Formats: sequence, structure tokens, C-alpha cells
Amino acid sequence: MSGALPLRPEEFENAFVEGVFGAAAGSLRSLHHQPVGTGQVCDSYRFTCDWADGEAPATFIAKCPSADPVSRGAAAIFHLYDMEVGWYRDVAAGSGVCCPRSYHAAISDDEQSFVLMLEDMAPASQGDQLAGASLLQVETTLAAAAALHNVRPDKGYESLDWLHHAAGNSAFMVGSLPKGYSLFRERFSNLLSSDILDLGQELIDRISRYVAHEPLELTITHGDMRLDNILFHADGRVAALVDWQTCSLGNPANDVAYMIGTSFADPAERRRQEERLVTEYLAARSSAPDFTAFWQEYRRHAFSGFLMAINASLHVEQTERGDRMFAAMAERPARMALDLDSLSLL
Repeated sequence: MSGALPLRPEEFENAFVEGVFGAAAGSLRSLHHQPVGTGQVCDSYRFTCDWADGEAPATFIAKCPSADPVSRGAAAIFHLYDMEVGWYRDVAAGSGVCCPRSYHAAISDDEQSFVLMLEDMAPASQGDQLAGASLLQVETTLAAAAALHNVRPDKGYESLDWLHHAAGNSAFMVGSLPKGYSLFRERFSNLLSSDILDLGQELIDRISRYVAHEPLELTITHGDMRLDNILFHADGRVAALVDWQTCSLGNPANDVAYMIGTSFADPAERRRQEERLVTEYLAARSSAPDFTAFWQEYRRHAFSGFLMAINASLHVEQTERGDRMFAAMAERPARMALDLDSLSLL
């Protein structure tokens, strides 16, 4: 798509919003916005609309390119905006996956400008990555993951170009992380113990082997399935998976290990529950490997959250909460990898 898109909240004109919702000219009497969420790659806003006829949604969520040039640069390198717009534009509707309804999804040809207008899921609220998840939150998220991994696009995977950015992103990571890890280690030396940082170095030393592994199966994957990217009802059940900037064709074990590995604040609870959680996830899949084969993939991908923490922290705007969040994302999966002897599989 080409043409001007509203890139900041103040650029959303009444006429543009009326056009998205098919409303009559002049029927939107006023439009107000406020920031929401904790994302570091996009900026998100809740818009409140005063409609003359009351037929269009009273609120919606708009996602815009980050105001921070560092985060926008990371989005360009990894095609993050293209993947999220692609998910909402091409697959989300009718997929059966828990995610917000898309009212409008558009992106420029150079992937630098985009706009998403999404269903407001309030009063559902964002999970807390720092506090960790309840068991019910993990269980219902894995059920949502199974539904995602069951999706088969009508026209097949090859018809969706944005699904195939993962290979290039992995190649970039192989080239950049060996140099970048020393920066990560220095920055997080006061937040992570030496054994975790040493494990990270061993992982980075073997990163080519990690990336070169041939998965048992390929499905559409979320790629960043952690608490900050999930909205929950008050009862702890999933309302929606959000933040689809890493959606790609990939190994479903990555999503499962990532979710379990980053979510349990108590590693003993994770150890007690993980085999049962993986078994129940597999039972919800329409077609999946047997437990033994998938468990090997799960063990191997225990590093997935750790790798995301390293890579993302090096490419987005640094904030105090962001550093604490990245430290939690690194420490919990690292403990899981140690428990599962995951390094022996690389």
C-alpha cells in the first residue's frame, strides 16, 4: 500500500476514522486518545469516539510506529511491522485464534509506516512479565497456542510473504549476537548471576548450530508469547494474544518453551507442571508429533526466551522496566535450560 497513513495519534483525523468504520461524514463528533501498554517496538493508544449515531465502536486501539528511532530501526531490520500487519490483514479473521478484531491494517511499501486499528479488549488486562503467571494463565495461553498452531491458511504458507522473514532474521542474529553478547553481559551484570551469564556465552558460542536445527514441523507461530503480550480476563483466562510483530512460519515448540520458560516466577512450580502442560498442549493440536519427539524440541528451545531477551535488549530503547523485564526473560528460561540439560542438544 502507498499513500499517507496516520503515524502519530494526533494525525488520526475524524474523516479517516469515519472512513474506516463506514460512518457518515460528520458523524464522529470528537476523538480523544491516551497511551496504553508497555510495548517497546510500537506505540499504542486507546481512542475514545463520540459518535452521533452510536453504531461504530466507542473505543478502539491504534498501533503506530515507535516515536523512538532506535526501536523503529529494530523494526525495520527484523520486518516487525510487516509481520504484525500481515497477521491481522491476511490471517486473523476467521482463524479461531484469540486475538483482537482488526478494523484496519495497512503498511507502506518500504515497511516504515503502518497503522493498525484494533478492537479494544478492555476490561481484559495485560499479564505481568515481572510478577510471573498463575498456572491457569499458562494453561489457557497454551490452549490458545495450540489453536494458533492448528491454523492452515486457505492459500497455503507460500502465499504469505511476510510469514517468511524468520530465516533472514535468524541469519542476522547469527551474525550479530556473538559481538553483541558482551554488551548484554556488561549491561545486565548486576541483574543476572554469573552462572546465567556464563550459560549465555556458551549458547552464543553455539548459535549457528541452534539456528541450523531442522524442526519436526512448521506452523504459524507467534514468536513472542509472553505475559506482556497476552490480555487476560479477570478470571485468569486468555482474552487475546497481542503484539504479533514476530509472527512467522516456525517451530511451534519455540512458542511452547518460550511461554512456559518465561512465565513461572518459581522454577520449582515450572518443573512440577511442565510435562503435564506439554501433554495437554499436544492433545489440543489437530496434528502434532508424539510426546517424546516434541519433548526433545521443547528441551532444545528452552533457550528461546533467553535469546529474545538478548537480541531485543540490544535493539530497542533502554528503559528501567525494560531492563528488569529482559532480565526476567533471560533468567527464567536459563534456569529451565539448565534443568533440562538443553545445552547438550546443541
